[in-house]
Amino acid sequence: MRAVRDEAEGAARPVDAPPRTGPGPSRLRYRMQRAWAKPGLRAFVTVYLPLSLVGVLGWRVVSDDDLRRLAETRATALWEAVAARPEFALKGIEIVGGSEALRARAHEAIGLGAGASSLEVDVAALRARIEALDAIRSAAVRLDPQGMLRVEIDAREAVALHRDASGELTLIDAEGVRIGAVSQRGLYPQLPLILGEGGERAVHDVLSLMDGAPDLVPRIRAFVRVGERRWDIVLEGERVIMLPAEAPGRALARVMALHYGEELLDRDIAVIDMRVPERPTLRLTPSGVEAHRLRQAVSAEGGKDT
Repeated sequence: MRAVRDEAEGAARPVDAPPRTGPGPSRLRYRMQRAWAKPGLRAFVTVYLPLSLVGVLGWRVVSDDDLRRLAETRATALWEAVAARPEFALKGIEIVGGSEALRARAHEAIGLGAGASSLEVDVAALRARIEALDAIRSAAVRLDPQGMLRVEIDAREAVALHRDASGELTLIDAEGVRIGAVSQRGLYPQLPLILGEGGERAVHDVLSLMDGAPDLVPRIRAFVRVGERRWDIVLEGERVIMLPAEAPGRALARVMALHYGEELLDRDIAVIDMRVPERPTLRLTPSGVEAHRLRQAVSAEGGKDT
């Protein structure tokens, strides 16, 4: 019985397990994994520590003049080397809008040519330089993916000539903005000439008067702004139509009606004064005065004979 019991007890005794030989985390590695799981440590290692190193290096470079100059020189050299690569070269400049002369001026203002680096193109600065030209109202500038600089300009249209107090003759647009200087009046015979201070700011009045009296336009030599309030129209033969400050178009229409009915503008009249529209005044030319005197003399002699 004892032998059987001993045999049973031997069968129930556990067998010793073999030692673990496979890979497994060491105690140090386990602790490191637990620590890395904390967000604060991860943020310090991945964000704050690199920033601190960069800050220290940056402070070292900034505080040392030699290191700063060396860093600037190398950065400049690197940028120039990249910008000079052929794939970044400007392929060309295309300008549309305006006259050929204006496009040439815009090209000169841009100051770039084929071969310049597209990385050095400042679109906003180029647009500002182009729009600084008097004759250009606005410009659109863009650099396309192919390396072409494309410029669209909106040119101002000259509607009149203005001569200022110094005698300088300039082209102006419908807003009175200067477009460019002109050497001779005869270069633009189709445009009205405006004289007097402030005349360029009231160019819309001139255009309106011309539209209202198209038959008068071929006779007009100049529009003179008087006191920045009203207009005198100088006609060929040095004749003058003096218009009122208020409703000048209506007064000019009355002059034209008198001309159509009485050929007023073909008579020996030096001044047609419409400053008081209800009481227009006519001033004769010297020859007209003499003719009038002779007519009166003849009439007087004829009266004596009777």
